[in-house]
Amino acid sequence: VAAVPRAADRLRELTADDDYLGGRLTQFLEESERIIPAASAALEQEDLEGFGALVDRSQRGAETGLRNQVTETIALQRIARELGANAASAFGAGFGGSVWALVPHDQADAFAERWAAHYHRAHPDAVHVRTLVTRPGAPAHRVTD
Repeated sequence: VAAVPRAADRLRELTADDDYLGGRLTQFLEESERIIPAASAALEQEDLEGFGALVDRSQRGAETGLRNQVTETIALQRIARELGANAASAFGAGFGGSVWALVPHDQADAFAERWAAHYHRAHPDAVHVRTLVTRPGAPAHRVTD
């Protein structure tokens, strides 16, 4: 889109009569041109509050623009934020799947337990809910010049 002049305008014209495709295009452009660059900058500046707000914005876009979220992934994201996660979002292809939450490493295990318990109270029929605590790896670095 950035490489071709007026590409975004042309895509908007092509999707103008289709609310579904128009919403997906709007989310794609918002995510690519605004959210990802701003989220990267927030992380670089160690602004976890700003990062969390941008991730929330991305999640809302997946819900309303992509329309690929289900009740369960929406609930998991909201519960994570209510429990104090710095950020949380569904990921994958949509229509089910997984949700990640960012919390301080020394609180991760206890957070995962609370998160699952809150979710099970809200969705008692859910049987395939699992948490996995992972730690971040080393940052990316240039391998060659």
